[in-house]
Amino acid sequence: MKNAIKNCFIVILFYCFFTNSIALGQTPSSTASSSPSIVVDKDIQQLKDKVANKVLEIRRQNNKAISGFVLSRDGNGMKINSDEVNQVKFDDTLTKVFKVLGTSKKEIKKDDIEKNDYVIVSGVVSDNTITANIVLIDENFLVDSGKITEINKETYNIKVLTSDKNTYSLDIETGTKQYMVNIKTLLKETIGFSKLKEGDTVHFVVKKTGSEKNNTYSAYKILVIPQEYFIK
Repeated sequence: MKNAIKNCFIVILFYCFFTNSIALGQTPSSTASSSPSIVVDKDIQQLKDKVANKVLEIRRQNNKAISGFVLSRDGNGMKINSDEVNQVKFDDTLTKVFKVLGTSKKEIKKDDIEKNDYVIVSGVVSDNTITANIVLIDENFLVDSGKITEINKETYNIKVLTSDKNTYSLDIETGTKQYMVNIKTLLKETIGFSKLKEGDTVHFVVKKTGSEKNNTYSAYKILVIPQEYFIK
């Protein structure tokens, strides 16, 4: 595609050269001197329009959005852990950076982006590098459910086995919102760690930071459905 665009520019240069040659070879008294120039200028403009449209088409085709955690930062870009494209390039005149705040967003500086930030990048991709038009810094949440298979009362940690055979280790922190469904009223009630039992079903929400190991997360919110609910 790059060769095709280069060829178009070569043709344009040829026409420009051709036009100048005609102009140099003509005398001021020539009455038909303006006619070839008008035709050539029209052809050149058409070629310019075709090149511009082709460039716009390429940009549209290569415009993508990727996401991941920031692994490293430098003055002109950053590296993220995306499977598709992991190199992000900043454009001083084009790139805009926003931080998502609930349902709104606030524009910030590129220097405010930090390692382990979760980012969504929109831009044009070329050679495993995306030139960012917009960078959104957001929070990345994981939502899943499964059976509680192990409870550690000393570390306030539970192990959860999901239906797709993934095991998550959830740390129940002071700020974790803990709820349980009352099997009589079917209303959710606030509970403490002591109410959790092996065999209970738990729906959980965790915030991913990119630094987790062995599927261990700090639980943001859990909703427990007692096993008695399923056997009553």
